[in-house]
Amino acid sequence: MKITLSTVRQVLREALGFESFTAGFIRRIEEGEWCPTAAINREGVLVYNREFVAKSVASREDLFSLIFHELLHIVFQSFIYDCGPMENLAADAIINAVISQLYSAESGGGKLFIKLYSKEGVEGLLRPRSGLQNSRFERLYQALYTSWRRESLTTGEMIQTLKILLHDEKVSILLLGGHFLKGEAKQGTRAPEPLDRETAARIAEDIKKDIAGGREAGYYPTISELLMEALESKLSIRRSLLLGYATDRKIDRFKEEFRERHSIVSPIPLCPSKKDLVLLASGLLPLYFHNTLNRPKWKKKGIAIYLDVSGSVNDALPEILGILRRLQNDITSIYEFSNEVVEVSMKELARGKVRTTFGTSFDSVARSILEKEYQKAVVITDGYSSINDELQKQMKERGVRILTILFGGASERNDFASFGEVIHLKDAVG
Repeated sequence: MKITLSTVRQVLREALGFESFTAGFIRRIEEGEWCPTAAINREGVLVYNREFVAKSVASREDLFSLIFHELLHIVFQSFIYDCGPMENLAADAIINAVISQLYSAESGGGKLFIKLYSKEGVEGLLRPRSGLQNSRFERLYQALYTSWRRESLTTGEMIQTLKILLHDEKVSILLLGGHFLKGEAKQGTRAPEPLDRETAARIAEDIKKDIAGGREAGYYPTISELLMEALESKLSIRRSLLLGYATDRKIDRFKEEFRERHSIVSPIPLCPSKKDLVLLASGLLPLYFHNTLNRPKWKKKGIAIYLDVSGSVNDALPEILGILRRLQNDITSIYEFSNEVVEVSMKELARGKVRTTFGTSFDSVARSILEKEYQKAVVITDGYSSINDELQKQMKERGVRILTILFGGASERNDFASFGEVIHLKDAVG
């Protein structure tokens, strides 16, 4: 089968929707003998092995399985921290099960995997319709390919189980996608560089929306949870949401795009000036047109984020810290608050540093916002506190706007609600 850019994009749009970011992310198709099967790099170039494709990829269903497998690798790439043989094997087993079942129509029920792998032994974990009954891999296979829940399974547990079951056995299996073990790149293997965090998050968001829109995920609870576990590791608080609360009073690396008007002289009337239009109306053709264009520029902005670290948020704190860590390329510091406000760098936050008095005071947040003259701020809290009337009055006089992100069972009725949007954490992440 001949692989073209238009075919690849069409296959992905039919699966993920015609407005999906993911289909447009792939920008070029190249042959590359260094790659055993196929790989996608950070520039959106799909590289494939001509011999492998000629032998194994015979239909659009096979092509979808090959491309989507590599896109899911992007999701699992930083979620699975090691890249040893068992980690690669576990990732491929989960990815192939997702494609074969949740994307059964698009993949022909995973027929590419059926062609590539034996139904016996450890290879049977990489394909549907395997004969692993009464084998040492039976329970792992049932977790991946049954529509009823026997027991829950995490990716980490699957990796550890494979390490125990295979122990010192050497496994030599051709795995799809850009698999590279530690050290291979130094020995000459051209391992693709990981995608930047924002691109990976947008791909994960596309897939998450598609899964949430149907896909019969409820019929395959274990495999759906394994996929969502990996997808959510890529997501952070939506940039578009935060951008509405950016401030000039705190400078981070968060960039806001704006348009700047400038003029260029050209013999082509791209966007002629009023003077040029008057000359044209009078029957005169200017030798050069004074075109007025808008060009995109970027300005560094800051986000003043206040994170509730009081004693009542202990259970939710690990999840919230994980989400905030994904913003560390854009935001240099946040403010932790309990009874007092403390500024903490994102590096300290990434190490799990939390300073708390275990109480909760919204007054301390209000005073900090007023003292630092922030017009906008973001408050992440469980909502269990209040602001005194005088501080509320001062913030309203200054026109302060606050985005309140709630977690746990918090009510949307709190004193920050009168200053802006109030949403729950699960709705803010994407």
